[in-house]
Amino acid sequence: MPRGPKRYRVGLIGNCCTHGEFVAAALKAEPGAELVAGWEGDARRRPGLEAAMAMSLTASGQEIIEDPSVDIIALACSPHDKADWAEAAAAAGKHIFLNKPFAESLNSARRITRAAESADVRLVHDIPIHRAHPVTAKLLDEVRHGDYGNPIGYFNAWSMTFSEDFALGDYWPERLASAGESGGGELTNMGCYAIDYMLALFGMPNKVQARKSSFWGHYSQAGVENFGQIVADYGKFFALLNAGKQPLTSLGTMDVAGALQPRHWHNVMELQFERHNITVLPFSDYLLRDGEKIAVADYLANYDFRSAFRQLTDAIEGGPEPESNARVASDGVELLMAAYRSALKDGELIKLPLQDGGNPLV
Repeated sequence: MPRGPKRYRVGLIGNCCTHGEFVAAALKAEPGAELVAGWEGDARRRPGLEAAMAMSLTASGQEIIEDPSVDIIALACSPHDKADWAEAAAAAGKHIFLNKPFAESLNSARRITRAAESADVRLVHDIPIHRAHPVTAKLLDEVRHGDYGNPIGYFNAWSMTFSEDFALGDYWPERLASAGESGGGELTNMGCYAIDYMLALFGMPNKVQARKSSFWGHYSQAGVENFGQIVADYGKFFALLNAGKQPLTSLGTMDVAGALQPRHWHNVMELQFERHNITVLPFSDYLLRDGEKIAVADYLANYDFRSAFRQLTDAIEGGPEPESNARVASDGVELLMAAYRSALKDGELIKLPLQDGGNPLV
């Protein structure tokens, strides 16, 4: 009888913005993962994580890191705590499953990268929705393989949409925290998905320009952005990212469960190449390629999708590095920090790479 995959014992630290609950659900669905311990320091978030993990939480996160039976540390804590926990995990020889956003500053992202590389542990940046969708994963493989030739333009509109009376501050107060804790507003939280996928497709651009806005009351009162735009200059073409959260007048009152329904996620990708055009709506049942409507079931036939966790365990077992490893994730933070610099300077062009690793919002 064939044996199943090796099971890795995973300890989960953090439940910032309920992300720990999402990570717990995702890891429970992984044949190679066994959730064995969890911790959250915020009393508001402990009950949700306990319920999601179906176990009592430990007295401290350090207790999980020091447990010799734990193979992998999953981090879903506040962005400003991730470098500290990643360094502690790497020093203990634990591999790292780091849920988005990667870090609150480029300095912290560089610390995480150094920690993982110096300790020779594997790290994956768990950044679902864009990378973790089979349609966009296969499209990424095709673009990298050169199936469509030279790009001439790229656009991604990506937002979560809500009723105007959605009580965001009650459900997700972390989204309104200072940049020193969160890294920024929705260009950080939502924009990181779009940034990561653009970098996966095309690599780092030469320059960026950006704008950010706070037109939803929750955000304007807190002084953080709920929406932003990034223009990336690749020399031969531009890429445009629109990302954030929008209150729509057409939507009726909703709770968190409603907000998390994919029908309320506006995600449209337009890829133009010299001789091909592709329109992707990841949460639809079709895509358009050169004007032809293709059913998702047909497009994905025989495609072997590898989740972020599977990429991590493959790397642990001597396989290729995860698609979004520490260096790729750090590049994403660098581009985000450049975007914030531009937005603070009325859309000024910012050249990459950056020397200063600080967060310009702090």
